[in-house]
Amino acid sequence: MDIVLILVLVVALAYWWDTTRSNELALRHCGNLCQRSAVQLLDSSIARQRVWLRRTDSGLQICRLYSFEFSGDNQSRQQGYIVLLGFHVAESHMEPWRVNEF
Repeated sequence: MDIVLILVLVVALAYWWDTTRSNELALRHCGNLCQRSAVQLLDSSIARQRVWLRRTDSGLQICRLYSFEFSGDNQSRQQGYIVLLGFHVAESHMEPWRVNEF
């Protein structure tokens, strides 16, 4: 019984560590994506929308979908998302945005 409890705690700790690392990676990628696109990442935050397992050539990997908001004109909000497969960005998308014209 003690072994099962220890195993559950180890698995929970490993999942928490993996999720924290993925969240940091996703936030950094969204910030870089916004910077390269000359838009502002709003609220300096992302939201994890979904988590699932995906079969790859190397076995099962955790796949995570994150959403974020950005603005190109400092008045409107647009949506974007990224998909992480393990610790690699598998996909990213940003809605079309307006840019301030001076």
